[in-house]
This record gives sequence, C-alpha cells and structure tokens, in this order.
Amino acid sequence: MSKILGAWKSINKFFGYISGFLVVMSALVMFYDVINRYFLNTTSLFAPFIASFLMLGAVFLGTSWALQAGGHVHVEIIVDKFKLLIKKTCYTLGYCLSIVFVAVFLRASWGLTVRAFTGSWRAVGNLPMPSVILYGVMVFGLAMLMISLVVKIIETWYEKAESRE
Repeated sequence: MSKILGAWKSINKFFGYISGFLVVMSALVMFYDVINRYFLNTTSLFAPFIASFLMLGAVFLGTSWALQAGGHVHVEIIVDKFKLLIKKTCYTLGYCLSIVFVAVFLRASWGLTVRAFTGSWRAVGNLPMPSVILYGVMVFGLAMLMISLVVKIIETWYEKAESRE
C-alpha cells in the first residue's frame, strides 16, 4: 500500500512541477506583452489567450499536488481542539464533501469534453485552440484531484497518532 501511495505522490509531484513551469511560462508571455506595449507601442493579439490557457493548465494540473503538499487553505482552529478520532472524522467528512463537489465538476467537464470533441469546438478569441484540449486538461486534473482526495482519506486513517497532535 505504501508503494502505491509513494508512486502516486511522485506522479503528483511531477505534475506540480509542470504546473509551476506553466505559471512561469504564463508570466514570461505576459512580460513579453508588457515590453511590447511599453517599448514598441504595440500589443500581441495572442499573449492574453496563451497566458490564460497556460494558467488553466497550471491550476488543474497543480491542484492535486497542492492538496498533497497541504497548500490549500483550511482553518483548523476548532478541529485542533478535538480528540484524534473526532478530528479524523471531521477531516474525512470534509474530504468526502470535496469528493462530491469534484465528482459533479468532473462529470460536467467530461460532458463538455465529449461535446467539444464531437462538435470540433474551438476556443473563442484570437487563438482558436481546440476546446477539447482545454476541457481535457480540466478532466485530467479533476480526476487526479479525486484520487488525491481518496489518498488523503486513507492517509488520515493510517497515519500515526502523534503526527496530528
């Protein structure tokens, strides 16, 4: 079991690095656009769209890693006062609610992905990218997040008692 969880954490870490790379690329694209506007008095028609698509990829590919690394904001002021069993139960309920939300989002994204594929949808704007790529990244990232939430539930119940106290 620990080998599977370790492999999953490595996969998440890999996509976390890809997400970070996409954020850097997005910043460089926008920096290029700002330099063009300031010094050359011209604007790029594609830079905002490219940066938006890169950020979409960064968000959906990096969310699972952020959950694994404890990067999401959560307030523990009340939960920290509970005994270990109640604390684990609260975390599990929170993760289960998150799974429901992600499942609904995943189902909607999957439906849009299928419609984009069958209808040959293109993104609106100056960069008519196939929409199936954008929705596909969303589906992939949400599926990874769903698996990570299940892993968090497993870790919550199998971790040592002293690690949360």
